[in-house]
Amino acid sequence: MVRLPSLIPFLIFMLCLYLASQLSQCSTVLNHERRSSSGRSIFRRKIRQSVSKVLSQMWQFSPRAHFSKKQLETDDKFINLTALPSNDERAMNAVQIIINRGYPVASYSVTTSDGYILELHRIPGRKGQTSDLGTGKPVWLQHGLLCSSADWLITPSDQSLAFILADLGYDVWLGNARGNVYSRKHKTLTHTQKSYWDFSWDEMGKFDIPAVLNFILFKTERKKLIYIGHSMGCSMFFVAMATYPELQSKIETMVALAPATSLAHMTSPIFRLAPFIKPLEFLLRLLKTRAFLSQESYLNYFQRKFCLKNIGWAGLCRNVLFLLVGDDTTNIDVEILRVLDGNTPAGTSVRTVAQFAMNFNSGPTFIPYDFGPVGNYLRYKKFRPPPYDLGKVKVPVYLFYGENDRLVTPKDIEWLASKLPNVKELVKVDDKHYNHASFLISKNNNVLLNNQLISFLPSPN
Repeated sequence: MVRLPSLIPFLIFMLCLYLASQLSQCSTVLNHERRSSSGRSIFRRKIRQSVSKVLSQMWQFSPRAHFSKKQLETDDKFINLTALPSNDERAMNAVQIIINRGYPVASYSVTTSDGYILELHRIPGRKGQTSDLGTGKPVWLQHGLLCSSADWLITPSDQSLAFILADLGYDVWLGNARGNVYSRKHKTLTHTQKSYWDFSWDEMGKFDIPAVLNFILFKTERKKLIYIGHSMGCSMFFVAMATYPELQSKIETMVALAPATSLAHMTSPIFRLAPFIKPLEFLLRLLKTRAFLSQESYLNYFQRKFCLKNIGWAGLCRNVLFLLVGDDTTNIDVEILRVLDGNTPAGTSVRTVAQFAMNFNSGPTFIPYDFGPVGNYLRYKKFRPPPYDLGKVKVPVYLFYGENDRLVTPKDIEWLASKLPNVKELVKVDDKHYNHASFLISKNNNVLLNNQLISFLPSPN
């Protein structure tokens, strides 16, 4: 059941996103017309046009957009497809999905030095394998913002990077950052206490990464591992390596998929909210809201109630995703939402989301959380947060990016590549529609991503 208080922050967030978008689009008009009696009518007309544009974009990418009205009424084949195919995995957690696919699985709890208890999932062998488990080279896959270990398992096994690596003989480990649905425990706090949520990707990099890294190497009796991160999973990694350079001797290779560092050129509508992030954070604190889009949130309720209802609703929900991350109707089917919407969003802290906005506001840079002039001076001895020194990250890095990624754009990837001293390959995925989410849920990832990525990895033995 969804609690009413969880609805209020969600509605405020959506309202602010809408208002910020409209104010940004209409600011030029108002500047020129503020003394004119027609200014208000122009403002209203601009808002109507903006809403119409959004709705038309969503319809354009809808599965029904390619059918005429007559076809929608008479095509029996299409009508039979209106119900989404059933998929039992939408109600499963990550461990249950792995078992359902026929793979061996193990689950561990890892405690960080600041008391957070993280859940770690492991696929130690090939499909159906029951002996000699965990003998391959360890590969750690780390999810991005609002995601979890389950996001690596959404696509069919022959398209999922996690299962493909396991079948090749790698020992696959799936991380879960603090605050998501699997990592809500703490030695002394509960997730209902506001102090539990006082973290951003800074703490994930400074505490989560070292704890999990050392745990995996201890359990596997290895000296190095392969790290593959998506989006914020890369942010955490770069924070850890820049803060603790001694950890780099434990990384054999790092693969960065749509790595989130500089966000200066982000084109997603989310960036409309960035200038207002401080008052929004303050408002959410007043509402005693520190968690962002957790499993009990209104968005999760909406997804389960409507997005999985039929193919029409699923298409609408998919297109909302496309507005945020970039459209990719070529590679992402609505059917995949049966599993995606059952596991995502997995939750994080408001502070983590705010840090994305702060990095957008700061231009091409990669900064820690901004506590304001006084807070910054107390923590950093500077009035502004000092950028992380990416020049210290000397592990071999393979960078992959999508041309149609609205969150981590090609320009921001080029900036990152210019800062890292040991970039082995800079790879643009060979599909103009490939977006931020495509790295996880594209039905064509073997051709577009996996085959080339795997060719860069050291042998699994």
